[in-house]
Amino acid sequence: MRKTYRTTKRVFLICTYGGSANYKSIEQILDKKHSTVIGKFGCKGYDTFGPFKLVGGIEKGHPDEEDIKNAVEFVREL
Repeated sequence: MRKTYRTTKRVFLICTYGGSANYKSIEQILDKKHSTVIGKFGCKGYDTFGPFKLVGGIEKGHPDEEDIKNAVEFVREL
């Protein structure tokens, strides 16, 4: 009989968002795949989804250089 070992993958999440960061759905998927989230980084991003398209989008100009600098720092600190 073959033994089955449960493996755990360590992952980090990076996202941009117009309103607020929401990692819930991806975290649920990762949990089912036996992954451990070791960090999350999010920053504002240009968003034209749904009603935002009617007003030309929100958070124009993002991610900007400062956002990218912060994302690089986040990864380095992992």
